[in-house]
Amino acid sequence: MTTITLTEEQYKTIIQDFYAPPEKRSRLSQSETVAIADGLNKKIDIPIFLSEEKEQKILVKIVTKIDGFLYDNLPNEVYDLIRSLPEGISDEEARRIVSSFSKLANDKIDIKYIPEVLEYIAISFVINVLVNAMRKNWTLGKALETFNEIESPSDPHMEWDFPDGNG
Repeated sequence: MTTITLTEEQYKTIIQDFYAPPEKRSRLSQSETVAIADGLNKKIDIPIFLSEEKEQKILVKIVTKIDGFLYDNLPNEVYDLIRSLPEGISDEEARRIVSSFSKLANDKIDIKYIPEVLEYIAISFVINVLVNAMRKNWTLGKALETFNEIESPSDPHMEWDFPDGNG
């Protein structure tokens, strides 16, 4: 059994991340959030008559809400794997996380202004993209490109086709 050794500074950083205020409970950068919102925009159309600019702002808010959910429910050390090519989770672990987190997020996040089927597609798209980006040798760009090519599920709680390890 390995003994955990932390400097005082490392411990403080862990605690600061864990107790971060709501406005800091995010792991995605602005460009990552916008890129995912762009991908989501290709998958769903918000049924409220809005300009494309306003719809894009709503999609950024949806991605931000899901980012906060993942921040609260995944250790940051795992979530940060979206930026690590050599490290990553296995295909099996990715499948498990996608399945359980898509359902959990859909139970916890209520997007009142879109129908349930679109809410589930939005939540599961974002989670699929982010969790696949956590896989070994995957990037956020590769995950976005892969899921932009996969057909969206048409019913609530249907699973997305899961890409193989080669993407």
